[in-house]
Amino acid sequence: MIETYAARVMGVIDGCTNPESAELLADGESFIFGNCRLAVGFDWFRAGEGLVYLAGQSFISRGRISPDGTVAIQERHLITGLSSTLGSDVLHRGTAKLPEGAAIIVTDGKPATRDGAGPAEMAPRILCFDPVAGREIASIPLGPGSPVARRFNALEQPNGLACDAEGNIYVTDIPNTNPDPDGTAPPPVPPAVFRIPHGSIDAMIEGRAESADGVLRVEMPGYVNGVTVSPLDNVAYAVSCSPVADPVGGGVFRLDKDSFESGVQPPPLRSGLGPLDGVGVTRRGTLLAGNPLTGFIHAFTADGRHLRIVSQADVKMPADFNVVYPNALSGEPALLVPDIAVGSEPGGGRVAVLEISGL
Repeated sequence: MIETYAARVMGVIDGCTNPESAELLADGESFIFGNCRLAVGFDWFRAGEGLVYLAGQSFISRGRISPDGTVAIQERHLITGLSSTLGSDVLHRGTAKLPEGAAIIVTDGKPATRDGAGPAEMAPRILCFDPVAGREIASIPLGPGSPVARRFNALEQPNGLACDAEGNIYVTDIPNTNPDPDGTAPPPVPPAVFRIPHGSIDAMIEGRAESADGVLRVEMPGYVNGVTVSPLDNVAYAVSCSPVADPVGGGVFRLDKDSFESGVQPPPLRSGLGPLDGVGVTRRGTLLAGNPLTGFIHAFTADGRHLRIVSQADVKMPADFNVVYPNALSGEPALLVPDIAVGSEPGGGRVAVLEISGL
């Protein structure tokens, strides 16, 4: 039986453009989110039904949850000129090139267009930036010619992103460029979750040929979208998302050390939830997964309850949400929930902050 959990709306930021992911910064108040400008209606891609990013029109914003719980936009156009802005997180352990607390986001994935007449060649990457100054620091290349491409393959549409307590980075690739109208043709590269070890980050930024030797991946036959890291055991969780090619019909997977060493997807913890996007784990062990097509956000508690999170925030297409612990809630969790709002005009999306105390 599915119970209902009514989340309190702490606040909403309107005027967003296809927001995909949001993450709280180390100060416990500020948060960043991407605005991944996209459109449909291009005849050359899936008969006009497929989503295409508009190159150079995506950007990153910063909001704030004040100590009294007020939610407001701080900087609408923190970084501009990007070509998709998807999964995001904060580095919990710095490197020689990147300070602890730097923000990271995957960007410049495919399919994208510059003029609408056809696809644009893209160089997917993980952008590392100062979330306060809005300054780009460095990039980890993921596209053609990159170290990870030499070890495995160039990523097509890096989507989900997460960082664990040891500073390792997890990035998912949903290779979504096949022009087949119904999406049933084989993907151009394997859908997968990649694990970039902390010790390889700086060398990968420099593009050293051997820098990806320690990178591991788990192939995900049903395609993969969001990824997170559990605060309980520092293990990655990811969700599958294909509406036509997912053998488990929308599953949540726990990807431990053995999974990455074998490269084989384990059995799902949950399945049959439909195409999923966001995934999260709270400090109490509640597992969350969101379906943007139905608008459902599922919560599976440690004591075995299955909840549906509802709110008055009017988030119709919840994308890659994140579980956060803002100062305003004194140790209780909240969800940063972007509404990707496919088909809306620029400025037609929103990011909601939902209190989920007790989960």
